[in-house]
Amino acid sequence: MNADPIKPSDQKHYNTHMRYTEIFLNYAEAANETWGPDNSDYGYTAKDVIAAIRKRAGIKQPDAYLMSVTDKETMRTLIQNERRLELCFEGFRFWDLRRWKKDLTEAVKGVHIDQGSYSYFTVEERVYNNDHMHYGPIPNNDVIKFGITQNAGW
Repeated sequence: MNADPIKPSDQKHYNTHMRYTEIFLNYAEAANETWGPDNSDYGYTAKDVIAAIRKRAGIKQPDAYLMSVTDKETMRTLIQNERRLELCFEGFRFWDLRRWKKDLTEAVKGVHIDQGSYSYFTVEERVYNNDHMHYGPIPNNDVIKFGITQNAGW
C-alpha cells in the first residue's frame, strides 16, 4: 500500500460485486429448496453452510438450534432470517421479500419522543397488490424489440 498521496500507486483495486457471505446464503437457500436441510449428496448441506457463516461470525459451533432444524420449512425461515441479519443495510431485503413472494404491507412506524417517554404511531399504511407487484415491469423498449409480453399489471 502506498500511503503517500503524492506518489502514484500501481496497486490494483478490486470492487466487490458479491460478498462471500452472500454466496454462502445463496447456496444454503438453493440447497434447502432442492434437497432439504440435511442432504449431503451434492457437497455441503444447507445446515453446513449456515454453520460456516455463523462460525465466521464467532458463534460457537455446534449451534443447538441449527442442529434441531429437521424440515425444509423451518430451515427456509432460518435462512430468510439469516439473510435479514447478515445482509442488512446492503439493499437485499426488498428484493428478497419479492423473490419469496412475501407481502411488503407492514405499516411505516414513527416514534414520538416527549421528555423521557415515547409512543409509536403509524406514518403510512402500505398497500401491496400481490397480483402484479412481485414482478416489475419489463422496459418498453425490450417488449417492442423482442416481441415479448409485458408482465401482468404493467
